[in-house]
Amino acid sequence: MRRSKVLVGLFLVGLAACSSGGPNSSSGDTLGGVGNIPGNDFSGDGGLATDLVNTIDYPEIDGPVLAEKIKGSRIIIIGDSILAGTASRYGGAMCSKLVPMGWRVAVEAETGQSINFGRKVLKARIYDGWDAAVVFLGTNIVGRISDFRTDLVAIVKSLAPRPTLLLTTSNFRDAQDEVNAVIRSVTAENKSVSLMDWETISATEGVLNKDRIHPSNAGRAVLVEAISRAVGAPRDSSGKCLDSEFVDDSLEPGVIETTTTLMTTETTTTLMTTETTVTDVPSSTTVPSSTSTIKTTTSTSTP
Repeated sequence: MRRSKVLVGLFLVGLAACSSGGPNSSSGDTLGGVGNIPGNDFSGDGGLATDLVNTIDYPEIDGPVLAEKIKGSRIIIIGDSILAGTASRYGGAMCSKLVPMGWRVAVEAETGQSINFGRKVLKARIYDGWDAAVVFLGTNIVGRISDFRTDLVAIVKSLAPRPTLLLTTSNFRDAQDEVNAVIRSVTAENKSVSLMDWETISATEGVLNKDRIHPSNAGRAVLVEAISRAVGAPRDSSGKCLDSEFVDDSLEPGVIETTTTLMTTETTTTLMTTETTVTDVPSSTTVPSSTSTIKTTTSTSTP
């Protein structure tokens, strides 16, 4: 398996929790976000990635392998810091794995983003001819769990009938049980959706950093391997790493600077944003855009 070399010293910052009680706290049905680093050990792994990839017991995919349902090869991969760590600006692990398989890959992932980010990406890129999609957004939860479900359903329906892969999150706090239950429920309710059990995979020792959220270098290789198994090899063999439009990682803890507030690893603050609704969308559903930040507010987007 090809392993991309990654640069030492990129955004090596500490983890911060956006809920005032830290990553294990919640209030009622309102959940707080978590830290946003795409891994904290961007150095060589001494072969650990290959060893771990080859020894993981990968769960079966819940639903069909994506490539079995399409004729094309364009895939959009949407996520937060966990997938951002696989993008070209952090070594390109995703393209290194999927392009040789024949996929034309765009990784649209930014640190610190919540579920609304998926709708923002689709507003900008849904018209770009995608054949399949991967969505991994559930680590940074903003507002009520019911709002998370509403946005996830909207994303899935907007992508349909394109086959879409959803991923469960690592179980780094009790609240993620609710998040993963929603992800599994949405998968079961939509024929176009398959599920990859990252919760189980990430429980293997060595896959995650000590924050129990972000993959280690070896874990990043496991993540892209697991995704490659879930998407399969497309019939079109002309793979290519496509440009990403969403590359703003300014929501990193310790480096967020806005006119409203500054968040550090020691302080929890609120960022004010404005949400807008889109009325002209592709396919049969609406994909409103909303600015996702590490904040505690109720989503106002519509399905």
